[in-house]
Amino acid sequence: MEPAIGNRQSAMPNALTVDVEDWYHSVLEIEPSDWPRCEDRVVPTTERLLACLEAAGARATFFVLGHVAERHPELVPAIEGRGHEIACHGYAHRLAYTLKQSEFRDDLRRSLDLLGAQARGAIRGYRAAYWSITRRCPWALDILAEAGLAYDSSIYPTRTGLYGVPDAPRQPFLLRTASGRELVEFPPSVLRFPVRNVPFAGGIYLRLLPYWFVRWALRRFGRSGRPALVYIHPPEFDPAKPRVGGLSLPRRVLHYARLGAFHVKVPRLLAEFAFAPLGELLERLPRGRELPVWTLQ
Repeated sequence: MEPAIGNRQSAMPNALTVDVEDWYHSVLEIEPSDWPRCEDRVVPTTERLLACLEAAGARATFFVLGHVAERHPELVPAIEGRGHEIACHGYAHRLAYTLKQSEFRDDLRRSLDLLGAQARGAIRGYRAAYWSITRRCPWALDILAEAGLAYDSSIYPTRTGLYGVPDAPRQPFLLRTASGRELVEFPPSVLRFPVRNVPFAGGIYLRLLPYWFVRWALRRFGRSGRPALVYIHPPEFDPAKPRVGGLSLPRRVLHYARLGAFHVKVPRLLAEFAFAPLGELLERLPRGRELPVWTLQ
């Protein structure tokens, strides 16, 4: 195997992250008022993922949705008890840029209170639903810093119809807020091509792209000396994920295309590359002038 930063032979691992949400939380066409009528599948799908990580000896950061923690209070202790880091995914999986500042603050506080009561370790990180901290809501970063969080992982350095800040740094950086506060930002990994930044390391991108391409991309990150950030969701380990009618073709692809791929791809990635929780990478990052500084404005 070719030596590279972030593989099994290197000192700096890649980051492995999990967004703990149920299948219906990410379907924008399902209103929160309808959630109680949806079948809960997050516990068995998360257990399936935990077993996969345990078999590989891998640990990750689990960004847990507050609504999940509230409905399944046994889940956070079960995740943490297997050596994983607990972080915050908000409460109701709402797009940050659709909220008022007071609504975002309340959503964050509700989730942090739930997770703080269930987890033994401190909650240090946050990830917005659908990577939805963009130039439409830079104020959200000040609210995160005010809450005492140390890092964020919500800014995607690409552009889609739903999210993205394409000119954001593609490596971990120091995020300076409008009021002068600071957070470390861990962006999901993208490859720079002449036309645009191309995602490859999570969600629909990881499911659809061939394994050889993902492996090549991770090795490319390793040669550059930067850890890659991979993200997965428990529903992606559920080929029997309930189908929602009336979705557009792009939305059907997003939610259902190649759901079985993760049962093969993720164990292969865990066998070939070294991964760690974001909290551990946070402690190993260079500080001061060595870490790029950037402001969302």
